[in-house]
Amino acid sequence: MAKLPKKTVERISQYRRVLAKYQTLSEPFIFSHDLASLLHLNPVQVRRDLMLLGTSGNYRNGYKVTKLLQSIDETLTIPKSTQATIIGMGRLGESLLKHIGSSPVCPVMINSTFDINPKKINTTIRGIPCYDMTRAPEIIKEQKIKIAILTLYTEDIQAIIDILIDAGIEGFINYMAGPIKIPKGIYLKEYDIRTTLEEMSYNIHN
Repeated sequence: MAKLPKKTVERISQYRRVLAKYQTLSEPFIFSHDLASLLHLNPVQVRRDLMLLGTSGNYRNGYKVTKLLQSIDETLTIPKSTQATIIGMGRLGESLLKHIGSSPVCPVMINSTFDINPKKINTTIRGIPCYDMTRAPEIIKEQKIKIAILTLYTEDIQAIIDILIDAGIEGFINYMAGPIKIPKGIYLKEYDIRTTLEEMSYNIHN
């Protein structure tokens, strides 16, 4: 199968979360327009995505949920197969750790976290140790960690990012304020609540 577009992968991940709730039914089928409605998507786009998975439905019943989930599982990363870490174990970091740990289909596993706050360092949060940032290069290489989730705000964040990349991090999910620089070949996904709120506020008032 050819590499899927980034937006398609995002939508397929959403399909898996929704479909997981339907698989326990005695005859689990779903129509593309119902799946689209649940996720506020275009039904045509949903059908195109499912076609890329190599699955097809029928006019009478739609798509078989278990078959769809099997195709998605074969396409996306196996749950808990990629090592990740959280940089910054404040309330947001702990909330993300809880969410990731409680999801059976989450593709990442977290065995260590990091912080610069003395109150967090050398503690265990939800069963996961929190280390001093100075130990990050050693532990990242040892555990083969590939993804870093950033919830830490500090003026030295760019220096920390450079260290993480040198240690083997290949992708960042950025929840903190402020832009960061990464070299070509490193993946970056940013979530800025202020930008989202500004966009929503503008659309509501216009």
